[in-house]
Amino acid sequence: MAAPVSDRLIDLLGDLAALATPDEATAAVPRLLERLADGLGAAACQLDTTLTHADDPRTPSFQTVACVGYSPEVSQHLCADLAPSEHGQRVLAATGGLRIDEDDPYDFRRSAHYLDVLHPAGYDDGISLALRDSGAHLVGMLHLSARSTRDFAPELVGALPPLGRAFARLTTVATCSTPDVTLPPEYAVVRVDTAGRAKPVVGRAPLHVALDEELLGIIRSILGTGTRFATFLHQQAGRLVEVRVHCPSGRPAPRQPCTVATRPALSTLGLTLRQLEVLTAVATGAGNREIADELCLTQRTVAAHVEAILARLGSPSRAGAAAKATAAGVLLPSADPASVRSLTRVLPQPIR
Repeated sequence: MAAPVSDRLIDLLGDLAALATPDEATAAVPRLLERLADGLGAAACQLDTTLTHADDPRTPSFQTVACVGYSPEVSQHLCADLAPSEHGQRVLAATGGLRIDEDDPYDFRRSAHYLDVLHPAGYDDGISLALRDSGAHLVGMLHLSARSTRDFAPELVGALPPLGRAFARLTTVATCSTPDVTLPPEYAVVRVDTAGRAKPVVGRAPLHVALDEELLGIIRSILGTGTRFATFLHQQAGRLVEVRVHCPSGRPAPRQPCTVATRPALSTLGLTLRQLEVLTAVATGAGNREIADELCLTQRTVAAHVEAILARLGSPSRAGAAAKATAAGVLLPSADPASVRSLTRVLPQPIR
């Protein structure tokens, strides 16, 4: 018979239930994992969230939300290598988690997971639990490891079901994983906090590009205008992607939570990268001299590009071409607010 859940684990369940926003949940995850590990006698604990898997959606991949105690090597193994394996599939199929105990009915101690990774790291007992939401959808996985089979608290088995439900909820809250009807499945999605850190979203792959300072600069310029939605193109490491930014607050502040989505660019309206740069500058209202100075071109070359752009887009005017490009989300902006390609000169400013 499973031991009753202790008061400190009941308190932990209460604190988990009280988390209501992604910011609260994200900030609290490491501390809550430490309390969970301490309450159950674990030396290490990790919370992973599910991501889409482009090749086979039936085989989920994971991204770590928070980790306490595991080395980077062990953490990466649990996140990337366990689920696709035979033992990982058993974990995903089980309703109450699978444990390396003294009986070890699945011969986990003979697996490469144990022999090559966990045992050399000093762990002799552990349990992995698939986390599912109220609709029975897989949202993540929880791992706990102990130094010996005697370290886990007697109440471990009884505590896992309610803790699993609570951590499943925490995972969906922390990753802002409400159903998204505006972004098709091919979009990779992350939630970006006020510090510019990307947080995974359940069921979505990581972004197609790195969230570096250049891209963050463009995103912050968008947030600073108070625009709720914006779509643009961004080139990084020779790859052109479409980027969508959603600011739920609609207030003008460069540093605030937002959702960022990417997918490989599907269209450039038939324009070259140089023409997209020129068109973006045209959309800001820049003249040929300004464009030429920034892009290190002659005014004659800029005029030739503009003429080719108008012909390609079938537009009689610069304003019409700019409107068409903005609506199609094919502008190629700069992170520099002083640039003739800054989106702050294109996006509508809020009425104060």
